[in-house]
Amino acid sequence: MSPKVTTEDSSGKSKARFSAGQAAVRTRAARAVRIVFGVLATILALGAVLVVLRSNVNADNSIVQFITDTADGISGPFSRNDGIFNFTGKNAESKNALLNWGIAAIVYLVVGRLLANAITPRTSR
Repeated sequence: MSPKVTTEDSSGKSKARFSAGQAAVRTRAARAVRIVFGVLATILALGAVLVVLRSNVNADNSIVQFITDTADGISGPFSRNDGIFNFTGKNAESKNALLNWGIAAIVYLVVGRLLANAITPRTSR
């Protein structure tokens, strides 16, 4: 059985229409993309907070290590050690983590939203 996809509406404009099953799958995929990118942004934000609170947080805790290691791994060009912005002096590590990982979190949210909007069928937006 082939999917129902039309490419023209009555006004002659090109417009794709998807079957209900395709729309449901695309809607679920868009939701999954939003969730994944939201979780990645949350990990970056939590990692930045943990770096700032390092004197009050047990750095040997496995959860703290997991969050900071994961944030280090997903930060890309916004690394806290040699990222786009690099502070020196007092509290440099905290400033680097807050600014670089904060920007990376915002980038993840924006990219996730753009991808999810591209995936979501127009009829359910």
